Amino acid sequence: MDNVLETAYEVSERIKRGTLHGCAVERVNLNGQELGAAVIHNVRFAQSSLNNANLDGLTAAEAHFNGCQLRGVQLPRAVVRDSNFMTCHAMEARFAHAILDRVGFYDTRLSNADLHGARLSDVTFQNAELHNADLEGALLNRCRFSDPNMGAPSLNRTKLARALLIGCDLEDAILLGADVRGATFLQCNLKGIVWTGALLDGARFVACQGAPR
Repeated sequence: MDNVLETAYEVSERIKRGTLHGCAVERVNLNGQELGAAVIHNVRFAQSSLNNANLDGLTAAEAHFNGCQLRGVQLPRAVVRDSNFMTCHAMEARFAHAILDRVGFYDTRLSNADLHGARLSDVTFQNAELHNADLEGALLNRCRFSDPNMGAPSLNRTKLARALLIGCDLEDAILLGADVRGATFLQCNLKGIVWTGALLDGARFVACQGAPR
């Protein structure tokens, strides 16, 4: 990275010129900013705030968010690859119809996040709070859910209706009251899942380990 950006003006000007590339964005307040379909590559966001910022149509690769405030950030139709979110607050973040490929959410709160219709491949959710997150109609391929701190990843009241999960690892996950109606699980690890109160009507489990009976 060749420089550090410390003001919202610097960031917005970089975006207007076409790309935000090879830099660090540190302690910048971008709350509510209209940043449009930005293109970013090899950028580190540290201790910055993007609450309710609009990044509809974002294209990002090797973007790393560390300790950022992302509540309600708008990322519908975004394409994000080879990126990480570490210790972020991303409640109510909007990833509807986004493409997430080789993305990691670590110690990041995603309660009430909207990922409906999104396509997720090789996405890791570690210590990621997904209470009431919306994954309805989403495609999840080789995604992993874990919580080494608590021992069981929490997906309480998560919406997975009509979602397609292929080769995903949800071992020991807690899906209290989750909505998985019409979802299809193919070759997934479902051992030890707590399904109490989950809505399972029409859900299909094909070649899965630990499928509910």
